[in-house]
Amino acid sequence: IAPVFVLLEYVTLKKMREIIGWPGGSGDGIFSPGGAISNMYAMLIARYKMFPEVKEKGMAAVPRLIAFTSEHSHFSLKKGAAALGIGTDSVILIKCDERGKMIPSDLERRILEAKQKGFVPFLVSATAGTTVYGAFDPLLAVADICKKYKIWMHVDAAWGGGLLMSRKHKWKLSGVERANSV
Repeated sequence: IAPVFVLLEYVTLKKMREIIGWPGGSGDGIFSPGGAISNMYAMLIARYKMFPEVKEKGMAAVPRLIAFTSEHSHFSLKKGAAALGIGTDSVILIKCDERGKMIPSDLERRILEAKQKGFVPFLVSATAGTTVYGAFDPLLAVADICKKYKIWMHVDAAWGGGLLMSRKHKWKLSGVERANSV
C-alpha cells in the first residue's frame, strides 16, 4: 500500500548494511524506534536462529539460554531478556577495563562457565559507544570468541554507530562487519 516508502526503506537499509561493511549490503534490516527495541530484536533473532521451534512451542522447548554483555552495556539487554521470557538472570555481565571496554578473556571464561553448567550461550552483545564512558568494546576480539563458540554477535551501535560515517573515527568500529546484527 506504500510502494514508494517500501522502496525507500529497502534502499536506505541496504546502504546502511554497506556502511557496516557487509558484502554488497547483504542481509536484512528493520527500522526501530530506538536502541532498546533494536537490542531486543537482536536477542529475538539470535534465539530464533539457534532454536526456530521457539516460535511455535515457546520457551519451554528450549534449554536455558545465556546472553553476555559488558557491565557498562545499556540496561535494555536485561529488559529485553525479561520481555522475551529469557530472564534477567540469564544476562551475564562481563567485566570491563579501566576505560570501560569489555575484557575478552572474561567473556570467554564466562562462556565456558555457562557451558559447564549445561546452559546454552546464544548471544554476545558488544557495545559501540557506552552511555557511561563512550567506550567501544574490542569488536575484533569479541567476533573471534563468538565465531569460536558459534554464538550470535550483536553490536549495540545506538550511541557510537554514527562514527561509521567518519573517515577519522571509523576505526573504532573495526570488526563491526563481523557481527550478525547491528
